[in-house]
Amino acid sequence: MKQSSWLTVNPVLARESRVRMRGWRAPALITLYVAVLGFIAWVILAGFSMNSQTFAPELGVTIFGFLGFAQFALLLFSAPGLTAGAIAGEREKQTLDLLLITRLSAFQVVVGKLGAAVSFTLLLMFAGLPVFSLLFLLGGIALEALLRTVVVYVVTVLFVGAIGLYFSSVFKRTQAAVIAAYGVSLGLIVGSLLLSLLMIELLRRPNVNPPAWPVVFGYINPVMGLAAAMGEPISDVTQLYRTALTTAQARETLWWGYSLFAMAATALLVWLTSRRIRPFTEH
Repeated sequence: MKQSSWLTVNPVLARESRVRMRGWRAPALITLYVAVLGFIAWVILAGFSMNSQTFAPELGVTIFGFLGFAQFALLLFSAPGLTAGAIAGEREKQTLDLLLITRLSAFQVVVGKLGAAVSFTLLLMFAGLPVFSLLFLLGGIALEALLRTVVVYVVTVLFVGAIGLYFSSVFKRTQAAVIAAYGVSLGLIVGSLLLSLLMIELLRRPNVNPPAWPVVFGYINPVMGLAAAMGEPISDVTQLYRTALTTAQARETLWWGYSLFAMAATALLVWLTSRRIRPFTEH
């Protein structure tokens, strides 16, 4: 019985996922990744044990914060690099035209490339969740915080992966696409913070609290979205986001706003990428 097309697996995604998981490298990398996360947790726990004879809920929160941002940095670093060569690499091997003359649409090709590139990064993320689950033994962490963190992880990987994929369709060389993808991803994080701080300085008045509206730049910042989802105020990092991260309602608004922005931006970038690689016969 013939299956409906929407039930079938994307051929590009299926093929590249199989190729990526063959051999010993993928299992070895997953094992190493989980071991590194476990080592970080053990170092923090050992350091705390040397300074205190009792365990406090703050310990679990501290380890959760370190592991959460360490894993987030890995995701931000790996996702653009994996997708930046997806289409540019096909051009360099002169196989893109062969891929586009198949029965697959340009949109299916783009979605398959994006899914194949970020799926391994997401696999690493889910492989590290058992380490995070051990933190519940220490207390101080709610299950909702972990689930919110996972949501921000997923939408961020798709977002920065879509950035890399778009530049992969713009540039003909993988190296140029990689540089552009990392530059835009880093510029988004640093630039939104700098814009917020600049607006605060320009609008600051003596003996008057700065206005709250520049916090809107936090809705496009992955780091701010993660901090809000984890429920960990980072007011020591910047005075700007003190009010945006210290109340539960403000944190919920911030991480939801960022997640919606990331999903909308991902959809737009996927559409733009499919338009760029669409064969002339489809116009």
